[in-house]
Amino acid sequence: MEFDSEMLVCFTGPKGTSDYRAIELFDSIGKYEPLPMPSVTEVIQTVNNTPGCYGILPMENSTDGEMTTILDRLIFGSTNVRIQGEVVLAEGIACFGLTGQEVFTSVISHPMVLDLSSRFIKERGLTTRHALSTSDACRTVVVERDPTLVALAPPEVGEMFDLTMYASQVSDVNEIRTRYVLIGQEITAPTGRDKTSLIVTPSADTVGSLAKVAQIFSDAEVNMVSILSRPLQAKLGMHSFSITCEGHILEEPVSHAVASLLASGTSVKVLGSYPKWKGVEVTTPFDSLPLGSLEPNSIAI
Repeated sequence: MEFDSEMLVCFTGPKGTSDYRAIELFDSIGKYEPLPMPSVTEVIQTVNNTPGCYGILPMENSTDGEMTTILDRLIFGSTNVRIQGEVVLAEGIACFGLTGQEVFTSVISHPMVLDLSSRFIKERGLTTRHALSTSDACRTVVVERDPTLVALAPPEVGEMFDLTMYASQVSDVNEIRTRYVLIGQEITAPTGRDKTSLIVTPSADTVGSLAKVAQIFSDAEVNMVSILSRPLQAKLGMHSFSITCEGHILEEPVSHAVASLLASGTSVKVLGSYPKWKGVEVTTPFDSLPLGSLEPNSIAI
Protein backbone atom coordinates (compact mmCIF):
# COMPACT_ATOMS: atom_id res chain seq x y z
CA MET A 1 0.00 0.00 0.00
CA GLU A 2 1.41 3.35 -1.04
CA PHE A 3 0.03 6.79 -0.28
CA ASP A 4 0.01 9.52 -2.91
CA SER A 5 -1.22 12.41 -0.77
CA GLU A 6 0.52 13.79 2.31
CA MET A 7 -0.02 11.61 5.35
CA LEU A 8 -0.45 12.73 8.94
CA VAL A 9 1.88 10.45 10.93
CA CYS A 10 1.80 10.47 14.74
CA PHE A 11 4.77 9.34 16.79
CA THR A 12 6.08 9.66 20.33
CA GLY A 13 8.06 12.86 20.12
CA PRO A 14 10.02 15.01 19.91
CA LYS A 15 11.57 14.99 16.45
CA GLY A 16 14.89 13.18 16.41
CA THR A 17 13.75 10.21 18.48
CA SER A 18 14.10 6.67 17.19
CA ASP A 19 10.34 6.62 16.62
CA TYR A 20 10.67 9.63 14.32
CA ARG A 21 13.60 8.16 12.39
CA ALA A 22 11.69 4.91 11.84
CA ILE A 23 9.15 6.76 9.68
CA GLU A 24 11.65 7.03 6.83
CA LEU A 25 12.04 3.22 6.69
CA PHE A 26 8.45 2.62 5.57
CA ASP A 27 8.25 2.35 1.78
CA SER A 28 4.51 3.02 1.91
CA ILE A 29 5.04 6.49 3.41
CA GLY A 30 5.77 9.16 0.86
CA LYS A 31 5.00 12.77 1.72
CA TYR A 32 3.99 13.10 5.35
CA GLU A 33 3.36 15.62 8.09
CA PRO A 34 4.96 14.43 11.37
CA LEU A 35 2.86 14.94 14.49
CA PRO A 36 4.85 14.42 17.71
CA MET A 37 2.86 13.29 20.74
CA PRO A 38 3.74 12.88 24.43
CA SER A 39 2.74 9.22 24.79
CA VAL A 40 2.01 5.97 22.99
CA THR A 41 -1.54 6.07 24.33
CA GLU A 42 -2.19 9.38 22.56
CA VAL A 43 -0.76 8.01 19.31
CA ILE A 44 -3.09 5.01 19.45
CA GLN A 45 -6.18 7.00 20.43
CA THR A 46 -5.55 9.64 17.76
CA VAL A 47 -5.33 6.96 15.06
CA ASN A 48 -8.33 5.12 16.54
CA ASN A 49 -10.54 8.21 16.39
CA THR A 50 -9.21 9.95 13.26
CA PRO A 51 -9.80 8.42 9.80
CA GLY A 52 -6.83 8.99 7.50
CA CYS A 53 -4.39 9.43 10.38
CA TYR A 54 -1.48 7.03 10.94
CA GLY A 55 0.94 6.27 13.72
CA ILE A 56 4.32 4.73 14.47
CA LEU A 57 4.71 2.34 17.42
CA PRO A 58 7.70 0.38 18.75
CA MET A 59 6.61 -3.23 19.34
CA GLU A 60 9.75 -5.25 20.02
CA ASN A 61 13.45 -4.74 20.61
CA SER A 62 16.50 -6.95 20.87
CA THR A 63 16.96 -6.40 24.61
CA ASP A 64 13.46 -6.45 26.12
CA GLY A 65 11.58 -8.52 23.54
CA GLU A 66 7.87 -7.82 22.98
CA MET A 67 6.69 -4.51 24.42
CA THR A 68 3.60 -5.86 26.15
CA THR A 69 2.42 -2.52 27.55
CA ILE A 70 2.07 -1.15 24.00
CA LEU A 71 0.53 -4.39 22.74
CA ASP A 72 -2.03 -4.29 25.55
CA ARG A 73 -3.09 -0.79 24.54
CA LEU A 74 -3.72 -2.06 21.02
CA ILE A 75 -5.62 -5.09 22.29
CA PHE A 76 -7.75 -3.53 25.02
CA GLY A 77 -7.71 0.19 24.28
CA SER A 78 -8.66 0.48 20.60
CA THR A 79 -11.32 -0.73 18.21
CA ASN A 80 -10.38 0.80 14.85
CA VAL A 81 -6.59 0.38 14.75
CA ARG A 82 -4.88 -2.02 12.33
CA ILE A 83 -1.20 -2.77 11.79
CA GLN A 84 -0.32 -1.87 8.19
CA GLY A 85 3.43 -2.40 7.99
CA GLU A 86 6.58 -3.24 9.91
CA VAL A 87 10.24 -2.21 9.80
CA VAL A 88 13.31 -2.81 11.95
CA LEU A 89 15.49 0.12 12.97
CA ALA A 90 19.08 -0.94 13.75
CA GLU A 91 21.22 1.61 15.58
CA GLY A 92 24.63 1.80 17.20
CA ILE A 93 25.33 3.95 20.25
CA ALA A 94 28.09 6.59 20.35
CA CYS A 95 29.39 9.07 22.94
CA PHE A 96 28.89 12.79 22.26
CA GLY A 97 29.94 15.96 24.03
CA LEU A 98 30.91 19.58 23.50
CA THR A 99 33.91 20.38 21.32
CA GLY A 100 37.18 20.43 23.24
CA GLN A 101 36.08 18.37 26.22
CA GLU A 102 38.95 16.65 28.03
CA VAL A 103 37.47 15.12 31.19
CA PHE A 104 34.11 13.35 31.40
CA THR A 105 32.62 12.64 34.82
CA SER A 106 28.93 12.10 34.05
CA VAL A 107 26.82 10.68 31.26
CA ILE A 108 23.18 11.14 30.29
CA SER A 109 20.89 9.03 28.10
CA HIS A 110 17.72 6.95 28.00
CA PRO A 111 17.77 4.34 30.83
CA MET A 112 17.83 1.42 28.37
CA VAL A 113 20.85 2.89 26.55
CA LEU A 114 22.66 3.42 29.84
CA ASP A 115 22.00 -0.18 30.82
CA LEU A 116 23.30 -1.44 27.48
CA SER A 117 26.45 0.67 27.85
CA SER A 118 27.33 -0.45 31.39
CA ARG A 119 30.85 -1.59 30.50
CA PHE A 120 31.77 1.78 28.97
CA ILE A 121 30.31 3.65 31.95
CA LYS A 122 31.92 1.42 34.59
CA GLU A 123 35.40 1.49 33.03
CA ARG A 124 35.38 5.30 33.16
CA GLY A 125 33.69 5.65 36.55
CA LEU A 126 30.94 7.89 35.17
CA THR A 127 27.89 8.94 37.14
CA THR A 128 24.63 8.53 35.23
CA ARG A 129 21.63 10.74 34.55
CA HIS A 130 18.38 9.68 32.91
CA ALA A 131 16.72 11.36 29.92
CA LEU A 132 13.37 10.70 28.25
CA SER A 133 15.13 9.98 24.95
CA THR A 134 18.56 10.08 23.38
CA SER A 135 17.63 13.34 21.64
CA ASP A 136 16.70 14.84 25.01
CA ALA A 137 20.09 13.70 26.33
CA CYS A 138 21.93 15.47 23.52
CA ARG A 139 19.78 18.56 23.95
CA THR A 140 20.69 18.64 27.65
CA VAL A 141 24.40 18.62 26.81
CA VAL A 142 23.90 21.53 24.42
CA VAL A 143 21.76 23.58 26.82
CA GLU A 144 23.73 23.03 30.02
CA ARG A 145 27.15 23.51 28.40
CA ASP A 146 28.67 21.32 31.12
CA PRO A 147 32.22 20.37 29.99
CA THR A 148 32.14 17.20 32.13
CA LEU A 149 28.83 15.85 30.75
CA VAL A 150 28.49 13.56 27.72
CA ALA A 151 25.47 11.96 26.05
CA LEU A 152 25.06 8.46 24.65
CA ALA A 153 23.00 8.39 21.47
CA PRO A 154 22.84 7.00 17.93
CA PRO A 155 25.23 8.81 15.57
CA GLU A 156 22.37 10.48 13.67
CA VAL A 157 21.10 12.07 16.88
CA GLY A 158 24.42 13.44 18.08
CA GLU A 159 25.17 14.86 14.65
CA MET A 160 21.76 16.52 14.55
CA PHE A 161 22.78 18.56 17.62
CA ASP A 162 26.23 19.36 16.19
CA LEU A 163 27.99 17.59 19.04
CA THR A 164 31.47 16.07 18.83
CA MET A 165 31.76 12.28 18.78
CA TYR A 166 34.27 10.98 21.33
CA ALA A 167 33.60 7.25 20.93
CA SER A 168 31.86 5.61 17.97
CA GLN A 169 30.70 2.43 19.74
CA VAL A 170 29.96 2.32 23.46
CA SER A 171 27.17 -0.23 23.91
CA ASP A 172 27.79 -3.79 25.04
CA VAL A 173 26.11 -5.05 21.84
CA ASN A 174 26.94 -4.06 18.27
CA GLU A 175 23.55 -2.52 17.59
CA ILE A 176 20.11 -2.11 19.10
CA ARG A 177 17.30 -3.37 16.90
CA THR A 178 13.71 -2.21 17.33
CA ARG A 179 10.70 -3.41 15.36
CA TYR A 180 8.23 -0.63 14.56
CA VAL A 181 4.76 -0.92 13.11
CA LEU A 182 2.69 1.53 11.09
CA ILE A 183 -0.90 1.72 12.32
CA GLY A 184 -4.02 3.04 10.63
CA GLN A 185 -7.69 2.12 10.36
CA GLU A 186 -7.68 0.05 7.16
CA ILE A 187 -6.65 -3.52 6.44
CA THR A 188 -4.05 -3.38 3.68
CA ALA A 189 -4.35 -5.36 0.45
CA PRO A 190 -2.48 -8.66 0.11
CA THR A 191 1.04 -8.53 -1.35
CA GLY A 192 1.82 -12.25 -1.50
CA ARG A 193 4.39 -11.92 1.29
CA ASP A 194 2.35 -10.99 4.34
CA LYS A 195 1.96 -11.59 8.06
CA THR A 196 -1.24 -11.41 10.10
CA SER A 197 -1.51 -10.51 13.78
CA LEU A 198 -4.51 -11.84 15.70
CA ILE A 199 -5.77 -11.75 19.28
CA VAL A 200 -7.36 -15.12 20.04
CA THR A 201 -9.45 -15.69 23.18
CA PRO A 202 -10.78 -19.21 23.88
CA SER A 203 -14.27 -19.37 25.40
CA ALA A 204 -13.02 -21.22 28.48
CA ASP A 205 -9.75 -21.84 30.29
CA THR A 206 -9.48 -25.60 30.02
CA VAL A 207 -6.62 -28.07 29.73
CA GLY A 208 -5.44 -28.12 26.13
CA SER A 209 -7.23 -24.91 25.03
CA LEU A 210 -4.04 -23.46 23.55
CA ALA A 211 -3.25 -26.82 21.93
CA LYS A 212 -6.68 -26.75 20.25
CA VAL A 213 -6.00 -23.27 18.89
CA ALA A 214 -2.62 -24.38 17.57
CA GLN A 215 -4.22 -27.46 16.00
CA ILE A 216 -6.66 -25.29 14.05
CA PHE A 217 -3.74 -23.32 12.56
CA SER A 218 -1.93 -26.59 11.82
CA ASP A 219 -4.99 -28.15 10.14
CA ALA A 220 -5.29 -25.07 7.93
CA GLU A 221 -1.54 -25.29 7.16
CA VAL A 222 -0.91 -21.81 8.58
CA ASN A 223 2.52 -21.27 10.11
CA MET A 224 2.48 -19.42 13.45
CA VAL A 225 5.67 -17.35 13.89
CA SER A 226 5.03 -15.96 17.38
CA ILE A 227 2.62 -16.40 20.29
CA LEU A 228 2.28 -14.41 23.50
CA SER A 229 -0.12 -15.06 26.38
CA ARG A 230 -1.94 -12.17 28.09
CA PRO A 231 -3.91 -13.03 31.27
CA LEU A 232 -7.30 -11.34 31.47
CA GLN A 233 -8.29 -9.21 34.45
CA ALA A 234 -11.92 -9.21 33.26
CA LYS A 235 -12.12 -13.02 33.60
CA LEU A 236 -9.59 -14.38 36.06
CA GLY A 237 -7.95 -17.58 34.91
CA MET A 238 -8.60 -16.88 31.22
CA HIS A 239 -6.05 -15.73 28.66
CA SER A 240 -5.93 -14.02 25.31
CA PHE A 241 -3.20 -15.10 22.94
CA SER A 242 -1.43 -12.68 20.63
CA ILE A 243 -0.60 -14.76 17.56
CA THR A 244 1.30 -13.71 14.46
CA CYS A 245 1.17 -16.05 11.49
CA GLU A 246 2.20 -16.12 7.86
CA GLY A 247 -0.38 -15.12 5.26
CA HIS A 248 -3.13 -12.50 4.85
CA ILE A 249 -6.51 -12.33 6.58
CA LEU A 250 -8.29 -11.79 3.24
CA GLU A 251 -6.79 -14.92 1.67
CA GLU A 252 -6.72 -18.64 2.24
CA PRO A 253 -5.56 -20.37 4.34
CA VAL A 254 -5.56 -17.67 7.06
CA SER A 255 -9.21 -16.76 6.46
CA HIS A 256 -10.11 -20.45 6.80
CA ALA A 257 -8.19 -20.75 10.08
CA VAL A 258 -10.00 -17.69 11.49
CA ALA A 259 -13.39 -19.08 10.39
CA SER A 260 -12.56 -22.35 12.15
CA LEU A 261 -11.56 -20.51 15.33
CA LEU A 262 -14.86 -18.63 15.35
CA ALA A 263 -16.80 -21.84 14.71
CA SER A 264 -15.10 -23.42 17.74
CA GLY A 265 -16.41 -20.67 20.03
CA THR A 266 -13.13 -18.74 20.13
CA SER A 267 -13.25 -14.96 19.72
CA VAL A 268 -10.79 -13.31 17.34
CA LYS A 269 -9.60 -9.71 17.02
CA VAL A 270 -7.71 -8.87 13.83
CA LEU A 271 -4.82 -6.51 14.57
CA GLY A 272 -3.91 -6.39 10.90
CA SER A 273 -2.28 -8.01 7.90
CA TYR A 274 0.84 -6.38 6.52
CA PRO A 275 3.92 -7.02 4.34
CA LYS A 276 6.82 -8.84 5.96
CA TRP A 277 9.90 -6.73 6.63
CA LYS A 278 12.67 -7.68 4.19
CA GLY A 279 15.66 -6.49 6.24
CA VAL A 280 17.38 -7.65 9.43
CA GLU A 281 15.20 -9.19 12.12
CA VAL A 282 15.02 -8.43 15.83
CA THR A 283 17.00 -11.10 17.64
CA THR A 284 18.40 -11.57 21.13
CA PRO A 285 21.76 -9.86 21.73
CA PHE A 286 23.32 -13.26 22.49
CA ASP A 287 24.98 -15.40 19.81
CA SER A 288 24.54 -18.74 21.60
CA LEU A 289 21.73 -21.18 22.22
CA PRO A 290 20.14 -21.08 25.71
CA LEU A 291 22.86 -22.03 28.19
CA GLY A 292 22.19 -25.09 30.32
CA SER A 293 19.73 -26.60 27.86
CA LEU A 294 19.34 -30.37 27.86
CA GLU A 295 20.23 -31.90 24.53
CA PRO A 296 18.22 -34.73 22.91
CA ASN A 297 19.22 -38.12 24.30
CA SER A 298 21.27 -36.43 27.04
CA ILE A 299 19.34 -38.22 29.80
CA ALA A 300 19.39 -41.97 29.98
CA ILE A 301 15.97 -43.55 30.41
